[in-house]
Amino acid sequence: MSEPSSNPEIAPPGLNWNRCFAGILTGLSLWVLSADLLHEAHILLQTSSSGLFLALFIWLWISVAVFYDGFPKRYVLGATVLATLRMSFGWPLIYGMDLRTSCLLLDVMLVALALTYLIPALRHPEPRPPAGFSLRHFVIMSSAGAVLMLGSLPVNYFGLVEIIADLSGGYVALSTRGIDLQERVFAKDGRQVHLVGMAHIGDQGFYQTLNRHLAAPGEGKRLVLVEGVTDSEQLLPESFATGEIYASLAARLGLVDQAVGFSAKPRTAGNRQAVDSWVVDGVDFHRADIDIRELSPEHRKRLIALLTSLETLNLANLFKLPDDMTAREFEDLLVKGLLQQRNDRLMEVFAVTEPEYTEIYIPWGAAHLPDLERRFKALGYRPVSGSHRRVLDFGNLFRRS
Repeated sequence: MSEPSSNPEIAPPGLNWNRCFAGILTGLSLWVLSADLLHEAHILLQTSSSGLFLALFIWLWISVAVFYDGFPKRYVLGATVLATLRMSFGWPLIYGMDLRTSCLLLDVMLVALALTYLIPALRHPEPRPPAGFSLRHFVIMSSAGAVLMLGSLPVNYFGLVEIIADLSGGYVALSTRGIDLQERVFAKDGRQVHLVGMAHIGDQGFYQTLNRHLAAPGEGKRLVLVEGVTDSEQLLPESFATGEIYASLAARLGLVDQAVGFSAKPRTAGNRQAVDSWVVDGVDFHRADIDIRELSPEHRKRLIALLTSLETLNLANLFKLPDDMTAREFEDLLVKGLLQQRNDRLMEVFAVTEPEYTEIYIPWGAAHLPDLERRFKALGYRPVSGSHRRVLDFGNLFRRS
């Protein structure tokens, strides 16, 4: 009978853990990279489950590596750092490049690390003497794991803050205290346009502050161009058409629905209608949005499918789009159907009403405002001031819950 080899490069019998984990890491890293490369729409609309499986694997790997000292620490910790940055919207690379490029760069770095780990693992899968539990290794890895876990929280936070600011053009600001929406004022020939970030639900004080601002004495007439898609043919799911879905969510969170909080007179109006009492103060309201039937048939079909799926939101819906909708079709619906077309209508109404007013307020969802800002600047309007209002205070939210 032959004697076991004393060559340290020959692995002991049993399961080759490094080969196994290196192979899985390589496969998942390549899956994430290929999914991101093939994704044609905005990277935030990536619905591939590859990132979820990679995150679960990294969590399992570092948990095992705390007790098993056979895994090279540089690969375990390196993969954990790269995966964390990738899931944090490419932070901090996003400061110097766009989101897609930063995410793809981190994908490539993760694949390179996985291959660097896999190649030697195929040659020398296990160290000699056989690996196992080591108190020194346990202390080092458990400490490093705790640091990485705690460190991932601010990394995720900073990545989220940056991507929200980037997508909203700065009209939405996330902080540890809450969410602020910005109002920016633009002026031309003695006339002012106020682009006001709005939300479907928020703290009551947010809407009260805006109402008081509108009711404050001014030098001329004010116009509010109101957002709000109508549904004359009753095509939308009932909960969205009636606003019930926003009202119920606001009630559960102790917040206020925009339909209730905004444009409600900040003082008692007696028996008069609220809109009539605004007219006394020289403030007119004018709807400047589209009706659902004005969307193209394809956009209308996709919107109905999307809203119907949101009524029964579950885990499966987070990783797929309804009605076999592609990511590119979804992005087309959002950008061309729900943003650009509605902004087109608003600008048409603005062009007609502009000469009659000295101040025009446009309190619309923050996603609309970067495009509207570009349009007003093209018309010769220049920024003159700005301010923030807190739409959601996390401290108040937690106290109510």
